[in-house]
Amino acid sequence: MNEDLNDIFKDIPEIINSQYEMEEPNLPIEIYEGEFTLIQKENSVKVTGRIFFDWFPHQNVKFEGIINETEHTPFVSFDASEKLDLLINDIDFGIALLSNITRGQNVEVSGIIQGESVLGDKSIPVSKINFTIPNLIDLWGDTVKVLKENGVVQTCKNRVLFENDDFIITIDKSSKFKTLSTELSKKGGYVVLYVGELTKKTGSIEHDQLQELIYSFSIFLSFLNGRRCAPLFLQGTHANEVIWTDFTAYNTDQFKYVTSWCPKFSIDGMSELWQQFSIIWKNQNDKNFLDFLIHWYVEANGNSGYMEGSIIMAQIALELVYNWLIIEKKRLLIGKDGENISAANKIRLLLGQINLETVTPTAFENLKKFVDDNNELVDGVDAFVQIRNALIHSQEEKRKKLTNISSKIKYEAQQLSLQYIEYSLLSILGYKGKYYNRCSGKYYAGEGEEYIQYK
Repeated sequence: MNEDLNDIFKDIPEIINSQYEMEEPNLPIEIYEGEFTLIQKENSVKVTGRIFFDWFPHQNVKFEGIINETEHTPFVSFDASEKLDLLINDIDFGIALLSNITRGQNVEVSGIIQGESVLGDKSIPVSKINFTIPNLIDLWGDTVKVLKENGVVQTCKNRVLFENDDFIITIDKSSKFKTLSTELSKKGGYVVLYVGELTKKTGSIEHDQLQELIYSFSIFLSFLNGRRCAPLFLQGTHANEVIWTDFTAYNTDQFKYVTSWCPKFSIDGMSELWQQFSIIWKNQNDKNFLDFLIHWYVEANGNSGYMEGSIIMAQIALELVYNWLIIEKKRLLIGKDGENISAANKIRLLLGQINLETVTPTAFENLKKFVDDNNELVDGVDAFVQIRNALIHSQEEKRKKLTNISSKIKYEAQQLSLQYIEYSLLSILGYKGKYYNRCSGKYYAGEGEEYIQYK
């Protein structure tokens, strides 16, 4: 880059890169090639082969190779149904399970690593963690620069910062995001779309202390994404040297288009949202609340169990928010009174606390007509609960009612319940940025975005 360009862009940070970025979806990630050791009780054998991260049929670290000829005999005593230790350069890599053994001129073995998979000595503290994130939605963030091979400098709005009391997490959207996300939508599966780095405000980072942070950040990202999403391929570095790399298959959903509450062109309030999430996460009971709520939200948002299953799971999520916020935290109802009110009134009480109207959104014409034409129903809350009850309580009369409810009405009731969940959690976390109102009837990028109206 010439000096003039260097001066112009000197204050713009360079985009973060990773050796584990992908050129197209679903490519295996090569981890190691060479000799490794399999140990079971007192027996051990040397294997020459490869270890790699594969996406299908499930995310797993896999191994395959040929047992050294001189060690066929001890391998005969191995129990293929029992676990083995896999070592690389005499350092534990992970717990292995054999999936295939082929005996011929050579003994070929293959299998998977169960649980944690770390290349290198994870007992050594590090100063920084580099990582990747597959399948995360498009977030327009702060400006970074990309240095091209021909000396051209490209700038893009790709950086999002998440900071809490202890850590600073920076993620950069790939400079190839548009191409990769287009391919992902065509092929499905997985592709790395973000690269990030994590640093601790004071002291070094120990691998054993990292797991809780990675888990909580994964749950948080899943709420942003509307699908499960987690950091992968965590590289612990110190003085620009890679000390260890964690290839554990933290849970990430295959690509599926879903609606997300995240605004398209704004990251205002995102770091503060993470900060408050981290504070609530510190209490074990509150951590369980966040964990379970986002689980049911993601399942409902992803249409697990199709539309009907999604509606049932959304009701479970709303019941959870009601109990945590209204009964446990605010203590607005005590004892049996909190249990005895109807499901619809529980939701209304919840919505009243977060300042969200119970009226049926005007954009949901089918649901509104369904309410207007049914004397038993007061609002969209009633409609949602009636549909849910017809699904759960399958008496003949309820099944008949359900048959007469169109898929459009069910869809709008589902979307309404998902908005209730999103708005509830954003309110609990004190979010001050914009959110996409999925009940607005607006679908173009940037439209339908509103600020939460606090009391």
